[in-house]
Amino acid sequence: MVPTKSDVTLSRSARCLCTYYWLLVLLICLAIIRATPAWAENDIIFRDTAIEDRILEIFPKATRLDEKLAHPPAWPVYQLNELLGYAFESNDLVDLPGFSGDRVNLLIGINTAGVLEGVQIIHHHEPIFLHGLGPEPLLEFVNQYPGRKVSDRIIVGGKKSGTGTDGTAYFDGVTKATVSVIVINDTILSSSLQVARAMLDGFSQSPPATAITDNYEPKPWQELLQLGYLKRWHIAPDMLEAQLGQSLDSYAVDLNFDYNPEDGLDIYYAYLNSPIIGRNLLGEQEFARLTEKLKPGQHALMVFSRGILSYLEDEFRPGTVPNRISITQEGLSMPMRDINFYSYSNSLLPAEYEDVENINVFVINSQTGLDPSGEIALNLNLTLPRNHLISDSATFTDNYQLPKKLFNEAILPEVDQSQNKPLWQRIWENRAADILVLLLGLTVLTVVFVYQEKFTQKAKLFAWFRGGYLAFTLFFIGFYTQGQLSVVNIYTLLLEIYNGFSLDVFLLDPIIFILWVYTAISLVIWGRGLFCGWLCPFGALQEAVAWVGTKLRIKQWKITPSWHRRLLWLKYVILIVLVGMSFYSLRLAEQMAEVEPFKTAITLVFVRYWPFVLYAIALLGLGLFVHKFYCRYICPLGAGLAVVGKLHIFEWLSRRKECGTPCQLCHHRCGINAIEPSGKIDYDECIQCLECVVILRDDSQCAPARVEKKRQQREQIQAVQVFE
Repeated sequence: MVPTKSDVTLSRSARCLCTYYWLLVLLICLAIIRATPAWAENDIIFRDTAIEDRILEIFPKATRLDEKLAHPPAWPVYQLNELLGYAFESNDLVDLPGFSGDRVNLLIGINTAGVLEGVQIIHHHEPIFLHGLGPEPLLEFVNQYPGRKVSDRIIVGGKKSGTGTDGTAYFDGVTKATVSVIVINDTILSSSLQVARAMLDGFSQSPPATAITDNYEPKPWQELLQLGYLKRWHIAPDMLEAQLGQSLDSYAVDLNFDYNPEDGLDIYYAYLNSPIIGRNLLGEQEFARLTEKLKPGQHALMVFSRGILSYLEDEFRPGTVPNRISITQEGLSMPMRDINFYSYSNSLLPAEYEDVENINVFVINSQTGLDPSGEIALNLNLTLPRNHLISDSATFTDNYQLPKKLFNEAILPEVDQSQNKPLWQRIWENRAADILVLLLGLTVLTVVFVYQEKFTQKAKLFAWFRGGYLAFTLFFIGFYTQGQLSVVNIYTLLLEIYNGFSLDVFLLDPIIFILWVYTAISLVIWGRGLFCGWLCPFGALQEAVAWVGTKLRIKQWKITPSWHRRLLWLKYVILIVLVGMSFYSLRLAEQMAEVEPFKTAITLVFVRYWPFVLYAIALLGLGLFVHKFYCRYICPLGAGLAVVGKLHIFEWLSRRKECGTPCQLCHHRCGINAIEPSGKIDYDECIQCLECVVILRDDSQCAPARVEKKRQQREQIQAVQVFE
């Protein structure tokens, strides 16, 4: 068959179109390569500075750092022998996922007064900063924290900035990065408060219970043991061997053979703040000394032992935190520190306890929130070496519960319960108005789709409705609420499923969450078209460009069916590459996702590095010549939705038996070639603009309807003539 002149023209147009597209792909690749050095230069995620050097940047007066503590995991920072404060990584203390699903790891410094000295970003994976706004807005945001007390109430992104009359601090947020900065704020405050409560005075609430101070009565030691005020914790040799998995003979180096191995280990411990316990154990003079030594809200625990093992490690030093023993309450660790109580005086234990060892008094700070009237767990963590290569570990736990009658219940100050709500819930409450408007808009769209035949009866009125709804999508959903769905959301979903699904990650952005839920439901019912044709902001922007092209009477490029079918596969190839890359390198996959112009055009409203802007404008420019070029041939999100949309239940759009045979009007009118010559609708490509339904319902447009109408008119005329 000899190709016609028209076919040759169409093939040339298609080849020209492909050449144009690959030039665009080259342009975006060059943009990424060109922009990456700028990110690497300015974004602290790429800094190789040692953590110690970073801490010294936060504390410029510091002369030395102590080793990192275990509880809490923080570095004490000194100027000579003066403690300046503590530095710590947020990832060691909190687990709050950011918008990308990954945590933002911060290096934070607080001084001894609980004031933030500085915040540095060690690692983050927030796409809006990495591949959009750049690092400067993020740095400006975290630079608002130095000088603030960790107990301050801070509101991010409020209607004002500065400090309110009630002491509340109002911080400037980052437009288009609301979720990210709220997560960062919670990360800074949560981790800082944990360190402050553990290490600094004045940062905890009053304890839930305090020891009654006037309940002393003399009691012998045996009675204290019987009442449970003094606890004896016996660990038999067979229990030790069962947990360690070896005979005690295997650990000869660590055993104390001054005792009979068959006796095992006895650990004695008691809460000393209650006079009926502390005064009887220590004696009146020593109890008074302890009371004077303790700071308000601190708790004292006496521990001693006898047996074949020690509850203290060989390298334990007075005045430090022990490794072998610890206390927990309700699963929370309560750091305890030896106060070296018997450095300058001997213990006054009775004669029957002359053979006990390691008599120590440990203090638990008020910031831990310990409730002495609640159940306390004492933990023994043993790691015993069999030789210089092999060690065995075992953990034992004993519970200690004092009667409530020894304590006064304290009334806690009122707490702002709103701060105890989950982060996602607070975000949803703050965006209640946006959510309500969006739900109203989605309800209207659903009603129109359900009753499409009724709403499409008047072509002009429906055209106005569609134009108005696309404006709502572009300006409200897109520019205002930042509700542009992206293939990056698919990355997050797949990686969450792969790593262990957590709904909280997706609830952080209510607009995105609601749109995804609605889109998922609509995919099953109608296919991909409802989102792509009505709820995609960039799609709405392309519709606006196409409308401008129509008004300017720009001639459209025609694409042959064979080239159209080939180009349709392009977006699926892009989708497969991007999703596959996300499992190899999420950062690289996010960079490659710049094939989507959504961030440039919708999120940043074209305020961005010039190659990205040029790429987005070029794609929109193509839309002047090829209706919704990007949606049809490039969009990986549309490809992903089309794959899932194959499961749709209904083929909702109305058809007539004449569609395709002989009528080809809808086929020629369809701007994205989703109606085949046979009249069948390709729901994988259809954006469900409902224009074909409007044509079918309009007697002045639908050819079969016009023929039927003329036939009826002729019959009426003939009937009148016969009657006359």
